[in-house]
Amino acid sequence: MSRALGHAPQHSIVLIGAGSAVFTRGLLADLISARDLGSWDIRLVDVNEVALSKAVGLAEKMIAARGAEEQISVSGSVDRRSVLPGAEFVVTCVGVGGRPAWQTDHEVCMAHGVFQPVGDSIMPGGISRLIRTTPVLVDIARDVVDLAPQAHFFNYSNPMTANVMAMTKYAGADGVVGLCHGMHHVQHHLAAFIGKPFEQTSTLYAGINHLTFIYDFRWQGADAWPLVRAKVLAELAEPPSPGDLGNIFADATKAWNNPFSWELFLRYGAFPAAEDRHVTEFFPERWPRGAYYGKTLGVDAYSVPEILEWGENRYQSMIAQADGTVPLDETVFDRSTGEQEQLIAIIRSVLTDSREMFSCNVLNNGSVPGLPHDAALEIPGVATARGIRPIAVPDLGAPLTAILNRRLSSVYLSVEAAMNGDRDLVVEAMIADGAVTDPSAAAALTDALIEAQLEHLPRFR
Repeated sequence: MSRALGHAPQHSIVLIGAGSAVFTRGLLADLISARDLGSWDIRLVDVNEVALSKAVGLAEKMIAARGAEEQISVSGSVDRRSVLPGAEFVVTCVGVGGRPAWQTDHEVCMAHGVFQPVGDSIMPGGISRLIRTTPVLVDIARDVVDLAPQAHFFNYSNPMTANVMAMTKYAGADGVVGLCHGMHHVQHHLAAFIGKPFEQTSTLYAGINHLTFIYDFRWQGADAWPLVRAKVLAELAEPPSPGDLGNIFADATKAWNNPFSWELFLRYGAFPAAEDRHVTEFFPERWPRGAYYGKTLGVDAYSVPEILEWGENRYQSMIAQADGTVPLDETVFDRSTGEQEQLIAIIRSVLTDSREMFSCNVLNNGSVPGLPHDAALEIPGVATARGIRPIAVPDLGAPLTAILNRRLSSVYLSVEAAMNGDRDLVVEAMIADGAVTDPSAAAALTDALIEAQLEHLPRFR
């Protein structure tokens, strides 16, 4: 599965977990459109041969559609070690078990009285994803360190915080950087909320992935929080419309689309990314049995089946385009909006050393006082030719720092449990997480999740 250029490519990138097709499509579209970055050797990797062949087929159709055969070469392999040597960039977007495993987590958790709207970062669903995904990411990171030690290494796989911490600790991948588009999107939402151009706004922030506190928001250099606060108070004083609450695809410029996040803003003076769908999971004690403003989290508020169906439909559309049963959707070349959207800008900044700033998930190492040095934090970072250089955030404040320290406790326990196949530590992580506080209930839920996902948990067999 390959297409060769007539000359050696200038840059090389390995995408591990390429069978998702959706991420691969976005990355390919951006690289094809970024003619200023030169030519590319793109090496796609996935353990699923069928999914990999579809991703390669889709890539080849996209390259042909833009006449980019002299700019882009693409190849596929199920053996990552064979394509890592010489890689300039490595990107992981692995989801162990895919959407079926995600759905299983959701169903098992609900059967035990736990309702969550995502389940990819924290709470029992997030812990289940962690124990099956983090060891795989560590194995990949070991190969990257061994075979491509000079590569710029980026991870998109969730749970982001745990994966970055584990890849660093257990694989020695000191340069791995976690990327998520949540912060970028939320700054867009805040700009739209006050009706100002995104390019005229700026932010300062710190947190952990999916719970990052934007504590400074400016428009043309001036404090924009007074504009935000006035609109929030006015909108929340009115009752919500039926379509506002818990709608995954709702207009984020309405306060009632994220009432809990705005409650935190009014209390702490900082707005949490990535808004209610994710943020509610970090405060499970506020939502007994998922009760969320008259709805139920994961059911009719931020429905997990709805987002899974949406993802599956997108995936099947990509497969149909790869197979040629439907025409290639060339609108993907027009505008980047997917998870990969910051990646091309970061690559450009690295290759040109233009030193642009991005949100990134990296080890703290003193950047945020009061938080553990070995915790992976989402903070500003400058993309340089020598890699990402984090920016110090010394003024986050004690209240928000306390919230983050509390949330990190279950992450540490979960990572140790995952790497050692320790069922009892999983139970302790469940209790520390806070969604389940009774030890017997935590043990029962742990056993149910391990049994349901056992095919993905070799360490727990």
